[in-house]
Amino acid sequence: MINFIGGNKKVLDVGCATGYLARLLREKGCSVIGIEINQKAAEIARSFCEEVIAVDLERVSLAEILSDRLFDVVVFGDILEHLRDPWRILQETHQVLAPSGYVVASIPNIAHGNIRLSLLQGNFDYQEVGILDNTHLRFFTRKTLEELFFDTGYSIEATERTQMPFEKSYSHDASLVEKLEKEPDIDTLQFIVRAFPSSLENQHNLLRENYRQSIDRLERMREELESTRSQLEKTREESDSISLQLEQTRGELESTRSQLEKTREESGSISLQLEQTREELRLIGQRWEQSQFDLEQAQQGWGRAHNIIDAIESSKFWKLRQLWFRVKLALGLNLK
Repeated sequence: MINFIGGNKKVLDVGCATGYLARLLREKGCSVIGIEINQKAAEIARSFCEEVIAVDLERVSLAEILSDRLFDVVVFGDILEHLRDPWRILQETHQVLAPSGYVVASIPNIAHGNIRLSLLQGNFDYQEVGILDNTHLRFFTRKTLEELFFDTGYSIEATERTQMPFEKSYSHDASLVEKLEKEPDIDTLQFIVRAFPSSLENQHNLLRENYRQSIDRLERMREELESTRSQLEKTREESDSISLQLEQTRGELESTRSQLEKTREESGSISLQLEQTREELRLIGQRWEQSQFDLEQAQQGWGRAHNIIDAIESSKFWKLRQLWFRVKLALGLNLK
């Protein structure tokens, strides 16, 4: 607010409280006249203000209590939300502003994330201080704040904000909290505005500027939409390509499955042939073992026969028989 007010200004501080703002403004070369409803606070503020008028603005008009005095800046520091009719006060402020004068105001933001989540839980509990101060009669968002000044004949030249962290300790769906976090003023505690009185020409220019900004936003939205359409078309083409590749892959997979099935059948046939070959080898092995046994038996029989022959040929009978055959051969007798 001090930056918006500037230095060496003639300031009207509406709701000056104990003069804490006036003290700082005086250090910047400003002269300050205060208006304060609380008598005790007004007494303290007189130490920092050239004059303090202790009055209830709801019961009098600014022009009435200030006569013909004009100010470079009229300050409403967290005051407008306490008034039943802030629209009337702002309209009356036109009468006490110098030709180049302007208004500086700070107003709490009822759309802060903590308030939104609290409302979703069914709570709207007033407090001693803060956005839900129990003396607040009016509540504003950025939109209704802008409407307040526009409807009372002002053009907001600059807007700043103070911030308070958005507390997430509420038992709400995580997706809801994540969505709220993306809202532009979710952590805005107060709006601070500097507004100048606007003539019909200025209001017309402001409307034209707002219209131009709306057209610009619309154009950006169209460009974003066109970009999105282009990306969607590209995505569709990529999807079609992927679908084609998937179909090809499915065909290859089916072919591979068919080959695998054929291979399995061939493997089964080979396994059967292998089993048959093993059986044949087993039978051949058995026959070979039998042949070996028969050969051993034959060899043993041949050995026994040879022994018998040797025994016969070496016997006396065989020798006499051989001798008899030689005698008969010599005598020319029949050998039979």
